[in-house]
Amino acid sequence: MKKSFIQLCTTVTLVAALFTACSKQSSDETVDPAKQEGNATVNYQIQAVNPAGSIDGSGAERLGRIINDPSAASFPSLRFDLTWDSIKVRFRELKFAARSGADEINMSIKTDRFIDILDSTSLGSIMLPVGNFDHVKVYFRAQGDKQKPAILMKGRITWQGNDIPVEVVIVGKIELTATGNDVAIGADGLSFDGKLKLDLNLVMSKLQIGDFTGTFTGGKIVLSIDADVDTNNRLKSALENSMSVEHKLR
Repeated sequence: MKKSFIQLCTTVTLVAALFTACSKQSSDETVDPAKQEGNATVNYQIQAVNPAGSIDGSGAERLGRIINDPSAASFPSLRFDLTWDSIKVRFRELKFAARSGADEINMSIKTDRFIDILDSTSLGSIMLPVGNFDHVKVYFRAQGDKQKPAILMKGRITWQGNDIPVEVVIVGKIELTATGNDVAIGADGLSFDGKLKLDLNLVMSKLQIGDFTGTFTGGKIVLSIDADVDTNNRLKSALENSMSVEHKLR
């Protein structure tokens, strides 16, 4: 009986000591905080703005030679008014790229469809995880060939009260880039609108340089650019750097 009592006391003491050691170990351990889960939807749209402007300087001189109108040479300050009526783009990819702490985030939509960006056009939605994102960039890729060009711009040039149809056909790959402000995604799952704008004034300012060639047949001006061959073309560069982005909570 006495021996059993001593064994019981020894067992209780060992259990108590083990419990104390385990409790101390648990309190001393450093536990990494759980990463927040969740995501938010960013609904992207694109629209071209400032569809009307003018071409003067060397760009107007080049157009005058393409039109081959002798009366154009008599104007000391040649100028054409230009209005875009349609800008169809073969949309291939939209990408959101940013940093969140030590992580680099790349989310994208890949597709193959034509959109007219003179109207506000939906591009689709991208899901972003919870986090604070900086170094935000949004990429829009258009790509096409002669049968289905990357960009087909249609408009009209006004000259001496007459409208002359004009087309700009761009084949190859065009990548428009916009730098955005920081974006904070919380665990509440609220949706955002991502608005992309393409400023056509910046594009037309490059036309003024005269960095293009074209034809005038059947009463229509056609300007053609192969973006994969003419990589230093200033009109291509203007397109790729004329986009802006804004992210807003819905």
